[in-house]
Amino acid sequence: MVELAAVISIFAGIFTALFAVFLTFYLRNQWQEIQSLRAMQTELEQNTERIRDLSELLSDDLQRQQVDLPVEIPPGTKIEIRYVVSFPSSLSTTAFEQLKHSGMFLRLSPEVRGSLFELYDTIDRINRLRQHRERIHFDDVGNVHIVIDPSELDFEPGTSVSEDDLPLETRQRLADLREMRRAMKGVNRSILRLIASISSPEMVANLELEPFLKTGHGPDPQRKSRLDSVRSGEVNLEEMRSVLIDIEKKSIWSRFM
Repeated sequence: MVELAAVISIFAGIFTALFAVFLTFYLRNQWQEIQSLRAMQTELEQNTERIRDLSELLSDDLQRQQVDLPVEIPPGTKIEIRYVVSFPSSLSTTAFEQLKHSGMFLRLSPEVRGSLFELYDTIDRINRLRQHRERIHFDDVGNVHIVIDPSELDFEPGTSVSEDDLPLETRQRLADLREMRRAMKGVNRSILRLIASISSPEMVANLELEPFLKTGHGPDPQRKSRLDSVRSGEVNLEEMRSVLIDIEKKSIWSRFM
């Protein structure tokens, strides 16, 4: 009996140890999955703000027309043409890359996984176009500051000066600037179309992105639910964040972690 009790005690100890290891591993795995969901929510929120900043910069850039028209300097007027752009940060993909390698990713529905891939494919395209725009800006001309002061030119006081009257170096800089801006306009519009495709209807309206929405695509104000949006493959940043919040809330462990 003593030996049987000892054997039972040993097996009970082993079982308790294995259960403790299993429980520790399980809870640690649940904690990591909840954290990956929360990291994704934060990343989507940050990307929404960065997209807002980038959209405002590009929209403003498209409205700069002073170097697209013939330059004429009225008598006694000094003209300064500045083209200095402070680019916002790239859109982040770190949390998504981490989520893809976690067990939580496989537990998401096929619709949610597909929407995430589509959403981040668009984000990747925005980042690549943004980098291309930076190369055009910095490699070709860089930050531009052209000052045209009639008092420094060889003309009679009170004479209007046209662009053809400017020194060759200034005319060449203006020509280079125009060429750079023509290249940028196409890139700007492409980025804004991508931004509009993953922005909520409210954000599209606030940023005045309606002209960049493709017919039959992009955010639809008449969508009935976030689930329908995910199934249709037309999810935007804010909807996806709400979907992930709902998924987190369904986990009982999220209340304790």
